[in-house]
Amino acid sequence: MTRGSFTQKRKTLKAIFQHLLFWIVYIIYEEVIVYFAGMGVEFFNTFFAFMVNAFVFYSIWNSYKFFERNIKKKIVIALATAIAVIGIILISAYLKAFIIIILGQGTFKTIASPMRILQFVMRSVYFGTMGVAYGFAKEVLLKEREAAQLKLEKLQMLEEQQKLEKQALQAELNLIKSQINPHFVFNTLGFLYAETYKKLPEVGQSIITLSNIMRYALTKNEDGYSNLDSELNYIKDFIKIHESRSGAFFMKISIESGIIPYKVVSLILITLIENMFKHGIFNQNTKEAALNITVEEGKLHFYSLNYKNNNSVNKVQSNGIGLNYIRERLTDEYGREGYELLINETHNNYECKLTMPLKYHESN
Repeated sequence: MTRGSFTQKRKTLKAIFQHLLFWIVYIIYEEVIVYFAGMGVEFFNTFFAFMVNAFVFYSIWNSYKFFERNIKKKIVIALATAIAVIGIILISAYLKAFIIIILGQGTFKTIASPMRILQFVMRSVYFGTMGVAYGFAKEVLLKEREAAQLKLEKLQMLEEQQKLEKQALQAELNLIKSQINPHFVFNTLGFLYAETYKKLPEVGQSIITLSNIMRYALTKNEDGYSNLDSELNYIKDFIKIHESRSGAFFMKISIESGIIPYKVVSLILITLIENMFKHGIFNQNTKEAALNITVEEGKLHFYSLNYKNNNSVNKVQSNGIGLNYIRERLTDEYGREGYELLINETHNNYECKLTMPLKYHESN
């Protein structure tokens, strides 16, 4: 016997036991009422009568379900069920009368009289109604249980999907980082700095700045968070590199982190900064860009504005993570209502506002 069949058999036996217990309690209940009412307790008569009542209880609902499974037209189902109900009730009524006569508790004339048969019919209707109510309630509960199970499975699938999406994002980020051999890059930058810092100190400083940027970008953060001060220093170095490349650079910058040590979701801010340089103009004093980063009450407020460079030449290449990564990463971390990201893009300019919670850096 397989485990599945054993479990099913166990459930069936449990259901049979529960039904038997119900009928035993119900018989005892009625016999107690009869006893205290001063009427004679007739055990065998009650036992056989309740066998008939149980037959009515189960047969009417099961007849309807049988017709429902095997007949397609509803009107035919209704007609067949009505005939079955009438037949079951009449058979049960005359069967009760026959049992009483067999037990010697009455004659055919007294027991099979129209009034007595009507009493038996009403009793059968009572148990038939109980059976239909039980069957209907059982079916409703079963459907609700199936719906709840389906909902649970959907939630589990959604959680698994979100987990896979998170893993995909992390894999994408790891791929971006792995595209560069860090030892080769840092050794090369160190060599270039050693060769240039005496003769061309500004170039040497730019090399060190670039080295800091690369080192930070390739640093692994197992929990997905970075030290806020390190992230902001990274942004400052990033801007400094582009400023050194430009003959003219017009950008109003205000970056304040406060004194409380916070951690921020890694690479969110630098991706936004990178997006500015991808689309922006920074060499025209009439089109000054703006960057403002502040921390208030445990939340980071980011604002940027730049005029767009609609000429595709000389655009800074992005790492490809982009705004989709930002939205998915923030939603995964804070939920859809846990942060606010507003993008206002026109033909001439690009404006971004971000507000998100910060994590307290406990290690400090």
